[in-house]
Amino acid sequence: MTNEILKEIEELFIRTEEACKKFMGILQPKIEGAKDDYQHLYWHHIYEEEEQRIDRLRDLLPRVKYYIQNHEIQTNDNLEFIHLLQDISLEKFGLHNFEEHLDLALFDSQGGEHEEILKTMRQMTEEDYEKIKAVLLTLNQAFNGTANRAGSTPTDEKDHVDDHLKLEKFTIQSSTAKDADQKPVHTLTKRLTVGSLKY
Repeated sequence: MTNEILKEIEELFIRTEEACKKFMGILQPKIEGAKDDYQHLYWHHIYEEEEQRIDRLRDLLPRVKYYIQNHEIQTNDNLEFIHLLQDISLEKFGLHNFEEHLDLALFDSQGGEHEEILKTMRQMTEEDYEKIKAVLLTLNQAFNGTANRAGSTPTDEKDHVDDHLKLEKFTIQSSTAKDADQKPVHTLTKRLTVGSLKY
């Protein structure tokens, strides 16, 4: 079963690496054509985070492939394998950030040439985020919670964080979703624009 899960993770990471590269290609002209220091820093910051993420994915993918090919050493006693699971857990957070970065780019690209591709990437990323959460739940059950790693849970999904600090889609029907085995309803109200974030 773990091998099937790792293969799913491998496919997800390959898909998201390709999406990150496309996204960075969309961001590059925004950085180069920035009208002021704020815009330059804003897009540069997002670009840099995605570049770092690609570096992490390129480190993770060969390790995932190794454990797919050597499934007999997927054990709680193998610290390198446990570290891999924990690094996968951190990439769950990376997917969450990527989704938010795509949203920010969509605010700026409404009606523009990149709007449809950004929407497609956004939909894929939201689905992949739900997949990786389910996969990590299964891995934690199989390996006694060892896949958990500090820093892998976004603010939006922490129980002790007030709802007003979370994105709206994470607070809608959150109590219902916790009580039932159902996916939370995701409706993102677009209230911000890139310009309004300045103030």
